[in-house]
Amino acid sequence: MAIVLPQGRFNNISDAHVRSWISERARILAVVGLHVNTFKPHTGTKTSVLFLQKWNNDPNSKHYCPRLKDYPIFFATSENSGKDNSGEYVYKPGVDGKPMIDDYGHMIIDHDLDEIASAFVDFAKKQKFSFWRDG
Repeated sequence: MAIVLPQGRFNNISDAHVRSWISERARILAVVGLHVNTFKPHTGTKTSVLFLQKWNNDPNSKHYCPRLKDYPIFFATSENSGKDNSGEYVYKPGVDGKPMIDDYGHMIIDHDLDEIASAFVDFAKKQKFSFWRDG
């Protein structure tokens, strides 16, 4: 599961019960802080994506996720949302200075989420998450 939450849910003392409720029911796989421009022009609220996997102690389940008291969590912060301060998309420039185009004819947004996703894949492989399969 992945859910976008306001940054305060991760930091506010008054939201400790929310964090406790979540950790009792699921393993926190990753927390990715999003750039403040990510949801502009609709909101400038600082947000993060929380990735979870429901606890499951059945080793025969394809969704095996044994309950642990202490475990590593993947953390990352997006520093490049692909939008400017007004919420307009920013595109990757080509050698001619014009926006780069993908195989489908779309301009390529200049963001760093692909690098974050790649780093999480490496983390998932190293942690041997039950949902990760090579090939």
